Amino acid sequence: MAMTTKPWQWGNVHGHDMATPIKGEVVAKLIKAAKRPLLIVGGTALTEKWKDKLLIDFVAELAKTGIPVVATAHSYKALVERGAEPVAVMTVADVTNRLQDPNWSVDGKGKHDLVMYVGVAYQLQSQMLSTLRHFATHLRTLSLDRYFHPNATFSMPNLRHEEWEEVLNNVIKVLKG
Repeated sequence: MAMTTKPWQWGNVHGHDMATPIKGEVVAKLIKAAKRPLLIVGGTALTEKWKDKLLIDFVAELAKTGIPVVATAHSYKALVERGAEPVAVMTVADVTNRLQDPNWSVDGKGKHDLVMYVGVAYQLQSQMLSTLRHFATHLRTLSLDRYFHPNATFSMPNLRHEEWEEVLNNVIKVLKG
């Protein structure tokens, strides 16, 4: 049976083609299956608190699995302090615009096939995902935030904070193991 979910913000409702809601091990398997993933990190990763750490701590662990990371807003310093060197620092809009070119890659090692957003403000992330949905059909997109993003190819459903933390910790476990 297919999982159904509604956009976190009611004004963000689209036609019949919305993101596929996924969670659990499916998220990790999707990332692991990607040949050239890219992770775009926003500034809210510095303020989103879990029990004893911040979302940026998860992002740093994800970066250490070999996924190239683009630091946006003011996330660069926090990633470097956690031992995760981003491959680039640019605005969310700039990296999204560049991703529309099917031959562009952030590190020059080949085009990306999966672009993930995490820690980007909901409204901004929604617009960036909409841009890629309409003008970068060569890419699959995944929102790692806990709110459903209908413009992504794949998105987590609206999750309670504890569920979201569990999913993200499982992603790290699968990618490292």
